[in-house]
Amino acid sequence: INLHVERKILIDLIKSYGKFFNQEELNLENAIINIIESKLREILGEPVVQAIKNYLEEKFSLKLVDAIEKPEEFFDGLGKIFGKSVCTIEKLILKEIQEKLKR
Repeated sequence: INLHVERKILIDLIKSYGKFFNQEELNLENAIINIIESKLREILGEPVVQAIKNYLEEKFSLKLVDAIEKPEEFFDGLGKIFGKSVCTIEKLILKEIQEKLKR
């Protein structure tokens, strides 16, 4: 029974992603990267986002695309910049992703 429930959740999730991302003509990775960057820009402003991107690349060899490829390292890097405040940023990014998927 658990296997059937897990499979149903997986199929429903794929269908949800498919509806949103096909509609926007973006793949999942690009959509998430765009959401992260736009949410950071909304919260912090363009100059700060550019500074963060430069800092992440110089100090940690991380780029925005690493939020997909190495999410733990990416958000650890943000955590080193913002300290405990990174939790608020992460929650806002998560909320935005969830809202986009509901459409």
